[in-house]
Amino acid sequence: MSTAPKRSYSVEDFSDLISARLRQLEGRQEARQRYGSLLAVLRQQVDSYRQRKTNSK
Repeated sequence: MSTAPKRSYSVEDFSDLISARLRQLEGRQEARQRYGSLLAVLRQQVDSYRQRKTNSK
């Protein structure tokens, strides 16, 4: 059985997906309490990636 994803995402698509999910999670009090530091790190990584992409153009 293959473990390959059924659909390939570009890095930009994946970044957009993560960003959208983070926005959803950040609106939930339970998620903020449980995963606050992880959400902050993920948000920082996504923002950092987007900043690098903007600067490299």
